[in-house]
Amino acid sequence: MNIFLTQLLMYRSERTALPRVAYSIGVMVLATAVWAAPFSVNARATAISGEESVVAGLPAPLDAYRTLPAVKLTSQIMFLVLAAEIALQRGQPAPAYQTYLELTRTTHDPRMAQRAAEIALGAQSPSDALVAARLWRQYEPNSGRAAQFEAALLVLSGKFNEARPILAAELAKVPADDKGEAMLALQLLLARSPAPASGLNLLQTLLKSELARPEAHLALARQQLLLNDSAKAWQSLRQALTLKPDYEAAALLLGQLGPLQRQQAIELMRAFAQKNPKSRNAHIALAQLYLADQEFDQARREFQVMRAQNPADLAPLMALALIHIQQKHYDDAQQYLQQYVHAVEKRKTKPELDAGQAYIYLAQIASEKKNDVLAMQWLSKINAASGQYIPALFARVQLLAKAGKVDEARKLLADLQSNEPRVKILAARTDSALLAEAQHYVEAEASLARAHKAHPDEPELLYEYAMMAEKNRHYTLMENLLRRLMTLQPDNPNAYNALGYSLADRGQRLNEADKLIEKASSLAPDDAFIIDSLGWVKYRLGNPLQAAKLLRRAYQLQPNAEIGAHLGEVLWIQGLQEEAKQIWKKARKLEENNDILLRTLKRFSIKR
Repeated sequence: MNIFLTQLLMYRSERTALPRVAYSIGVMVLATAVWAAPFSVNARATAISGEESVVAGLPAPLDAYRTLPAVKLTSQIMFLVLAAEIALQRGQPAPAYQTYLELTRTTHDPRMAQRAAEIALGAQSPSDALVAARLWRQYEPNSGRAAQFEAALLVLSGKFNEARPILAAELAKVPADDKGEAMLALQLLLARSPAPASGLNLLQTLLKSELARPEAHLALARQQLLLNDSAKAWQSLRQALTLKPDYEAAALLLGQLGPLQRQQAIELMRAFAQKNPKSRNAHIALAQLYLADQEFDQARREFQVMRAQNPADLAPLMALALIHIQQKHYDDAQQYLQQYVHAVEKRKTKPELDAGQAYIYLAQIASEKKNDVLAMQWLSKINAASGQYIPALFARVQLLAKAGKVDEARKLLADLQSNEPRVKILAARTDSALLAEAQHYVEAEASLARAHKAHPDEPELLYEYAMMAEKNRHYTLMENLLRRLMTLQPDNPNAYNALGYSLADRGQRLNEADKLIEKASSLAPDDAFIIDSLGWVKYRLGNPLQAAKLLRRAYQLQPNAEIGAHLGEVLWIQGLQEEAKQIWKKARKLEENNDILLRTLKRFSIKR
């Protein structure tokens, strides 16, 4: 499924979709909006294409007031707080956590416990976070945030019996108008528990008195699908649609259960739309079901009906453009997008309208037509106030690099003004990639080094910095970086594979290299490049038969010049020179200037 169809399937019923909240790793999802969402007025939870997602507006509000102890801020307390924060900045969360925990016990200040809990979450230690959360609630028993925080950690720890009364009490506080959204967000929390079946039991208990709401049945259906119980999910979704026939989210999820259910969902929604022709949600849900079934013409008709009914509604214009892009009707798509842009520009007083996405699609159409100059012109129309400005800027960087204007591309990155760490990291990685493409490897490593200094524990930076260090033969630095990555992400197969392959390729510490790559293989058994590394280290250890078997499998999974170079060498050593030559010949067609392949051919005196 390409990007355009994905965009279509994510078409929202709201006139202005609330911004998505992205989450990084592990239990950090609890630190912000995922947990805050169930009991926040601004929370939104949807099911799109059968996937769970959280869409949050504003963060959950802080408690209206805090009950704080009458403790004087002494120089000793100030010193300990500063010491804890300095330790945290130096990458030492354990002493920082312990300091704040001790401060909580001596001052009874709930803010100290809250900070300790946040530090524990950042260090991916939910058990320690739970200790701090309990202290936080003990010293601030009326805090909704403390209760929610503790309940979320209890759910993640599988302690459902302890979480149930807290969740029930918090759910009871939600205003009636927001109850449905809260129940859906609650399901998202339970979906992340280690025991989905127990999570379903808890959800059924909590929603027992709310079954007159369609959102309750949708929440149950989503949890049932986690348990692969399609039959029960089908029943829950049908009940949701009985209560609310134009319930878009339920119709979409129903359509994702399978082709038969999707057809039944289409028939059900089509009948409702015919009886209620002015129901916007019904037309949207029906169009989305058609899209999921690849029935583009029918989907287009639904959006055209919406367009005719309400010309002021701009959303159908974008949807129609995307359908035409999916069908490669670029001229028609361009007309709709230009209409969208024109309409948005006429409504400049409405800040929620943004022509940026339309300009990006216009640029993509221009690129499809091999007109990169026009693509650049479209992208340049997106101003800094647009939510699409950053993606557009990186797209412009790619176009400049493609045109060989590397210096201009790098200047565009250097001039980027953003306080968002992820944007800064992406800019640094892109800058390094531009330098590497131009074979300025020393400068590329220096660029990554600067980014690494500012963001020392960013996994993607660690990996790319390590690979560039290896390119420059800074092997000790490379190993230190990869070891740090293994500590941060012990289940990251690329870290083990990269170090193991580097050692094997240099013929150093081969037994250790073998263990590292075996570890990577256990984490990603079907990764062709890891299988290639495994074959290569077996070859270096003197086992060409096992190596050949592994390398054949890797090459079959992923025909690649580097894998072909390795396989050809092992076959040659086994006396299978003709087969080796054929493998190398095919590998040259895949990537004629691959450095490893060229060096291999040179060693065996094979003419290009």
